Amino acid sequence: MTADAARFMIGVAAALAGWLIPRAVARARIETLAAVGLDLAPALLTAVLISLACGRALFAGAVVLALGSGFALADATKRAVLREPVVFSDMSELGHVFTHPHLYLPFAGPAVVIGGALAAAGLAVGLLIFTPPLWSPHPLAAFAAALLVGGGWWFVSREPWLGRAAELLRRLQPSGEPGADAARLGPFAALLVHGVIARAERDQRRAPYRPLPAPALQVTRALSPVVVVQCESFFDARRVSPQVPQDLLPGFDACRARGAIYGRMEIPAWGANTMRAEFAVLTGIGEARLGYDRFNPYHAFARAPLASLARCLRANGYRTLCLHPYDRRFFRRDLTMPALGFDAFLGCEELGGSARPPYLSDLEFGRRLVRILDEAGPATFIFAITMGNHGPWPDHAPGPAPLAGGCGLGDLPQGRALLRYLHGLKASDEMLALLLDELGPQRRDALLRFYGDHQPSLPAAFGHLGFADWASDYILLDGPSARAQRIDLPVHRLHSMILDRLCRRGVIVDPQPAALGAA
Repeated sequence: MTADAARFMIGVAAALAGWLIPRAVARARIETLAAVGLDLAPALLTAVLISLACGRALFAGAVVLALGSGFALADATKRAVLREPVVFSDMSELGHVFTHPHLYLPFAGPAVVIGGALAAAGLAVGLLIFTPPLWSPHPLAAFAAALLVGGGWWFVSREPWLGRAAELLRRLQPSGEPGADAARLGPFAALLVHGVIARAERDQRRAPYRPLPAPALQVTRALSPVVVVQCESFFDARRVSPQVPQDLLPGFDACRARGAIYGRMEIPAWGANTMRAEFAVLTGIGEARLGYDRFNPYHAFARAPLASLARCLRANGYRTLCLHPYDRRFFRRDLTMPALGFDAFLGCEELGGSARPPYLSDLEFGRRLVRILDEAGPATFIFAITMGNHGPWPDHAPGPAPLAGGCGLGDLPQGRALLRYLHGLKASDEMLALLLDELGPQRRDALLRFYGDHQPSLPAAFGHLGFADWASDYILLDGPSARAQRIDLPVHRLHSMILDRLCRRGVIVDPQPAALGAA
């Protein structure tokens, strides 16, 4: 075998490895040739275009191998940390890896990610410089071919071809569950199938939730504030283990003692994907009605105006504010919050706080929320998204692990991270106690809803303790009540519960049918 033939074969083998490694992570099997061909297509197309551009099969194979290995690492990490594989809408978060690396790299290991990227880049540059081409490079032809492929994709993504492509892909019989489809169709095929079908179905699924024209109202009644707080990773962690201090959440216990409605919430995510709970509470749309857009409603579904809690309250005389002490562009909330009916969206630029740890503490955020409410007046709806207890909670963080005194949790796998999380949870509970005091019937007589968006990503600690529950917790305070009431429900039902309480109060005199019927 000649040196040129050897380089060609090694390049082909490297490209195949770049395709097979992600399949190994997904435990993909071969069921149909159509699925295998669709799964192979991205790797094959990438290798062909690069080979055409530079004439070096070995370089092209190395690039495909590096890309495939990076995808496999991301997929394996997400499965371990968040209990689900990479999904098509994760592509919209790819840029966050570079703009907000502290939210992503610690889970995969910064040394692995950065070291692997540098090694791959160095190898690729070396192959490009020091290996001779096997044939004449044609970069213009490769560029023209890439434009042709991109134009074809744009053409197919428009009706009527989009619907026809989706119908063709449905013949592969995807289940809609990303893990199962990645195993049966292959990870790349599953991404393509889910992405195309989601786009084809989106307008039809969105149509029932478009907002109705809001009539002009003469508001003559007194309005009381409505405050909904989505608290990062909040849940009653005392149910994880008897070792968790039972006096951890005095604010939560005080709310129940005052006759709150409370309970556990079914959350369609674990460890992250805040936007799923957030969107469900604001719109009341259950994940079954979102189809493939349920993985990230903010990816595309919520970019158009939708009936929502904010829009309904605005139609009834309220000013609607969203508060989040972080980068407003994260999850593209800067686009979705106006579409969901908020008059203003205040991020870290207005609220203070940092886009990097340490974040604005929940207690301080609660104080700023109260000040904003005082300035805005009682006819205000505030939807607040906390950031203070956001992970990761690294074991190696400097300083003594909080809550370590005698509870024995620090010696568990991820034990120090669990203790740091519990310390943050206690701070979140202090915020709840503050809001209970400041917004109660003796002061501002607000309707207060406080809930956790999901459980924290602590798989090793929870696995060691045998805790497999996905539910978070919520509290609803609406003036004095005779006794506490526990109601467990799926997260999207919180929307209708809030609207029901507002109707009983007489706050809402013209609820939009689309908003009320969304659940």
